[in-house]
Amino acid sequence: MRLLWQTPEDRLSLLKDLVKHDSITNTDGEVNFPFYIKQTLKQLDYFNEHDSHIKFIETSDHKNAVAAMYRSRATDDTVIIMSHFDTVDVNDYGPYETLAFDCDALGKVYEENITEFDSYHQNDIKSNKYLFGRGVMDMKSGLMMHLSILEKAIHEAWPINIILLTVPDEEVNSSGMRSAVTELSDFIEQENLNLLLIMNGEPAFSQVPHDDNYYIYNGSIGKVTPSVFVYGKETHVGEPLNGLSATYLISRINSEIEYNSQFTERFKDEETPLPVSLYLKDLKEDYNVQTPFMASSYYNIFLFEQSAAHVFKQFNQIVERTISECTRDLNLVFEELPKINVMTYEALVKSMKKKHGQSLIDEIIDSVDQADDRLYAQTVIKELLLLDNSNDYTVVTYLSAPYYPSVNSGQEKLIKSITKYTIKQMKKQFNRETTKIYYFNGISDLSYVNYTHDDSDANIYTKNTPGFGKHYDIPFAAMKKLNAPVINIGAFGKDAHQLTERIDIKSVTEEVPYVLNKIFLKFFIEE
Repeated sequence: MRLLWQTPEDRLSLLKDLVKHDSITNTDGEVNFPFYIKQTLKQLDYFNEHDSHIKFIETSDHKNAVAAMYRSRATDDTVIIMSHFDTVDVNDYGPYETLAFDCDALGKVYEENITEFDSYHQNDIKSNKYLFGRGVMDMKSGLMMHLSILEKAIHEAWPINIILLTVPDEEVNSSGMRSAVTELSDFIEQENLNLLLIMNGEPAFSQVPHDDNYYIYNGSIGKVTPSVFVYGKETHVGEPLNGLSATYLISRINSEIEYNSQFTERFKDEETPLPVSLYLKDLKEDYNVQTPFMASSYYNIFLFEQSAAHVFKQFNQIVERTISECTRDLNLVFEELPKINVMTYEALVKSMKKKHGQSLIDEIIDSVDQADDRLYAQTVIKELLLLDNSNDYTVVTYLSAPYYPSVNSGQEKLIKSITKYTIKQMKKQFNRETTKIYYFNGISDLSYVNYTHDDSDANIYTKNTPGFGKHYDIPFAAMKKLNAPVINIGAFGKDAHQLTERIDIKSVTEEVPYVLNKIFLKFFIEE
């Protein structure tokens, strides 16, 4: 039987087909995509004969990840190759929105309207070296290459087990990977598999604008979302000193958090981006002359080696110091300013339970109806504070979803060897210069494997994230079980999440598939 995805032309055709089946996060396309993947896999005789080797893993938000296993009876050694199939939306395409998933049509219309682009993008459009389309880079390129390598493993009966995992919802909350981790860790334990490597296929992300360098990654950057809720005291604008504006307090806090280099981490030659606010808002819904007395904000803080617990402690210290400074300044205009309390969410829950009982607190936490994890957390805190007036003048710090722990396997012997070999092969075969980076800067689902922080990190996170275990969950124990080294090797692309998103055709159809094949042969088959 003819192989389906082993020539550059066949790989390109498969990639176009994957892109054509749109799968924007939180749409029907994302829900339906796993069924298309199953149909695609069943083009291989192996999966018709072993239908049970394709499994759907349901997520908490009723989507499905797909796990497809090639089982070699010659060994229990196993490699996971992982990707995500959801994409961001296509609103940015403007008049070309209807063509965003049709690579050929989109490329043609870009050529016809080339003057709409700057010279840098015009050169890439005219070169015919790139394939344009939503998801073509991030990251159906990785899924296509993994399908190709899986087919080759089956055809040549490689003596290595390969689990292809592709998940939904990487772009928002990673519900796909967080659900898959538990199922995978249990399955590997039950089957007594020896997990050797977890390989992601995220594309190479630029380090600076118009970056034409190619990168592979020995890990993935982490991120945590520390948050603050301010509950001041309402008053009429004509009597401003009879209350306390929440916007005043939260704006002062914001000025101390955003772009604060105290949160910067460095590893070797790499540095985390500065923290920024992802949300800052008072909770007034309508115009009136009452001062805003509730406000909320949350922040994106990147991680290399630090844990969420460490960052949360640092965040709390800055908030406490800022409120102390606010109190000092406000006392210059207020005759008598009540104490402004600063507490963590964990402390707030303990205080409210003591006053109102466990059952009422649980009822509030369970009854909040908000689909968005961040708005859910905000609403839980608001409802708790509204229980009694003693909570006026209170600042609550907490943690919002999502949390992506960092992961770095750069010191592992296997990863060092694969990295060195990849760089050598790229140069030798394709004259492609390759740079190693320790932390993939695009944020990835690799964060949910190989978790190395101690239990205190998980405990602090769970106790300070409203609704943890009910509304949002991270399987810390399962993540620790999937403790194999990680690496990310993807194709060269540009402008993820932009209307000029594109993938280098030779990179995705020839170069990286060749290197992936060589990696398996050298490190898992021939030895």
